[in-house]
Amino acid sequence: MNIDRINISSQGIDRSQIAQKADLTRTNSTNSTNQTGATGDSDSVAVSSKAAEMNRLANSVNQARTERFNKVQAELEAGTYAVSAKDIAQKLVDANTKQD
Repeated sequence: MNIDRINISSQGIDRSQIAQKADLTRTNSTNSTNQTGATGDSDSVAVSSKAAEMNRLANSVNQARTERFNKVQAELEAGTYAVSAKDIAQKLVDANTKQD
């Protein structure tokens, strides 16, 4: 796979976009320095119930992985970790047959 380098110049940028960005920057800096308590736009974030559930599930998966890792680490340190020769042989066969 070969990726060619692309030269990008500012000539292709629409001048109106630059002006809009400058105006937005000025507006944001004015709003951030205005701390007199004047009413203005405020940012807020709402998380859907599905997103909250996905976050909970991701955390439980991470916790299960951590528990498994700690268990294996303790068994390795104690010298009681047992590995099946059959499992090792199968992994070696799988690794050698999946080479593309």
